[in-house]
Amino acid sequence: MRKSRVLLAGVAVAAAGVTTSAFTASNSFSGVTDNVAGYGELTATGVAVTNIAYTPAVADATKLHVVAFTVDTDTTGMGMRMTLSNAGTVTPGSASTCAYSLVSAAHTITCTLTADVLFTAFDKTGLTVTSS
Repeated sequence: MRKSRVLLAGVAVAAAGVTTSAFTASNSFSGVTDNVAGYGELTATGVAVTNIAYTPAVADATKLHVVAFTVDTDTTGMGMRMTLSNAGTVTPGSASTCAYSLVSAAHTITCTLTADVLFTAFDKTGLTVTSS
């Protein structure tokens, strides 16, 4: 009787884990190539990023000015925010304003930094998209 309870408890825990993971989706950075200025890390669901383009500042090419994300869906009316971080700490000055546009049939979120940031000042690029 004791073995069957232990087995039943194990089955219940495994079922709970499977059920929980069934409701947890993830974004993907599939198809992203030739991007050397950052690293993508995702924990939310809903928008898949397929390309990232980094544009340096006109006055100083060692600094980042704009990041454009190609995504798989229209994000009109959604909240969009990009975060740059280094070793887990948000990079000072990396606040951005982001806007959605449809460019040659591609859904694009373009984030412009409020202050240009050195490319060496960050090692991760994050994108948060929230529904209204």
